[in-house]
Amino acid sequence: MKHIFLALSLAIVLFATSCNGKSGKTHEQEPQPVMKTTPEIVSEMSQDYNTMEENRPAITGEIKNGGLWLTFHEDQIVPLGITDEDSYRLPDEPIQVEGLKGAPKNFIIADIGQDYNPILCVLTDQGKVQMLSLWNAVATGDVEATEIPMDHIIGFKDGPGGPWEDEDGTVFYEYTTIYAIDPQGNEHEIPLYVFDNDLEYVAKGKNANLVYQLYFGDDWRMRYVVGYQYSEKVEELQGRFWLISEDWDEMTFRFGYELNKRMDYTGEEIKTTEVERQGEFEMQYPDFDSRTHVITSIEGVDFGNKGLNEPVPFGPSSAYGG
Repeated sequence: MKHIFLALSLAIVLFATSCNGKSGKTHEQEPQPVMKTTPEIVSEMSQDYNTMEENRPAITGEIKNGGLWLTFHEDQIVPLGITDEDSYRLPDEPIQVEGLKGAPKNFIIADIGQDYNPILCVLTDQGKVQMLSLWNAVATGDVEATEIPMDHIIGFKDGPGGPWEDEDGTVFYEYTTIYAIDPQGNEHEIPLYVFDNDLEYVAKGKNANLVYQLYFGDDWRMRYVVGYQYSEKVEELQGRFWLISEDWDEMTFRFGYELNKRMDYTGEEIKTTEVERQGEFEMQYPDFDSRTHVITSIEGVDFGNKGLNEPVPFGPSSAYGG
């Protein structure tokens, strides 16, 4: 699996990542031309995203009938190893992107990282910027876009990122990325979450262990699950999160979040309700060998049920849902 190396992130303080597909594209070290510039707002547009074959798209995006539609082409996706034929769950016909804050007016599908990693970025008529990891959509069937905190954006373009110079002054680039463009033409790089996605804390009990799980998506979606270890879930909260501050020297990061959906699991029934849970938490990543993420709930939900401002060691998840 190719991935953005941490030294680069430390140097440029950038949240970006790559995909974990088995097949990769050739990484060019020379400067690459900026492509797919779409600064103007449009009512209809379409774009193909290609992988192995230039004339056969893997994903097609279209704005039409007031919505944004995606068509996934199985024959171009399955060979990449994102999923196999048995677990591939997307239909052949176009499916509409969910969760948009307004009507879509502009979008781009392009890679972020050093490998095939298609990210959908959308601009709505309410001025909202939303994104969706399309490989995650392939793996899960989830096509709900996440809002990210960017204002005054008029369009997008893709291009090289992470510039550096060798001793001769030649400029090289480490990855490809997507830029959001503001009215003055300034480019704002679209970030991705870079640390482990599935984390859990297990609280030992007399009769059963409780499991508290946090899922952080590359595209800034968030899920908090409480349940019994190796058994059923009890409740789940879903929403989004975003970066507030970062200290790469101490490997400490503060995030804000907004959880707007609650799912209660009562036997065979799942009860879903709308909620408003907002807060902040701190994540410290002290040990690269153990991959422990120390989560401290500052405001809002008490992740791990140990009290606010109490650090809780979340490790890589092993027993989902509990």
